[in-house]
Order: sequence, then structure tokens, then C-alpha cells
Amino acid sequence: MSQSLGADENESCICSDALDDEGYVLGYPNSSGVVAKAAAGAAVYGVAYKSTKNAQTGVAEDNKPVAILRAPKKAWVQADTDANAIAIGDVVSVKGADASGKVKKHAATAWPGTWAAATAETIDDENSMIVGIARTALGANLTGKIEVLLLCPIPLKQ
Repeated sequence: MSQSLGADENESCICSDALDDEGYVLGYPNSSGVVAKAAAGAAVYGVAYKSTKNAQTGVAEDNKPVAILRAPKKAWVQADTDANAIAIGDVVSVKGADASGKVKKHAATAWPGTWAAATAETIDDENSMIVGIARTALGANLTGKIEVLLLCPIPLKQ
């Protein structure tokens, strides 16, 4: 299971994507309450607690319920690094992620000269992509799972 610390109860939503493993990052539910793997640059809602594999066939199925882990829990999260390895303590997000539902080291935007030059909405958009803080490391150009202290969803644009 993806969860490694937290409360006993988790929210559950239908996931439109077939999840072949635990730990995929999920975006905000749509108007019907359905979630999907978070695309690069999307706002993050939580992390899938389990896969959507059929217990009898072992095949991942779409449009199935999935429990969702959110802050302040820890979870094992799918990660896909580029040339930037993930170190313990790094902030991870779906900003610029190479694959839906996976995190990489967060590369914060270098805002123009002063904060006043950036709009509050632009800053909120970037912060909403943050999943959490890495508790384990993953080398450059690798795919795997890392333990993350979840910060999502960050309550923005209320």
C-alpha cells in the first residue's frame, strides 16, 4: 500500500484512469467527482492509495474507486526523474513532469525582479502543482517510488 503514516480513513473517488500500481498523483475531481492522473502542470489533489487492478484478473481497470491520500500523511509516490535527481528534503511536484501521475524535483519559477511583478494567480497556479517533500532519494534519469510527506492539496484559489 502507498500509505506509510496517517489517519485510518481516506477519501474515495472514481478514477477515470487505469492505475497499474499505487502511488500515482491525482488531479482535482471534475464536476462529476471523478479523478484522473495529474497531468504535468495540473493542480494536485492527492495520491492513489492502491492500484485499480481487478483482484481476479490482475488487470488495471479504469472508472474504478480509489482511496486518496492527502496531507498530512506520508505516501510512496511514483517518480520519474530527468537530469535532476531527487534528494531527501527536495520539494516534488508535477510541474514539467514527463509522465502523468508522476512527480519530479520541483523547479520553482524565477519570478521577475519583485513579487509585485508576478500575479497572485500565477504564484497560486505553481504552488498548486506541489505534491510534498521527499523523504527518500531517487537518482537522475530513473523511475521508481519515493516516500513523500504530502502537502497536497495546497488550499489556494478559494
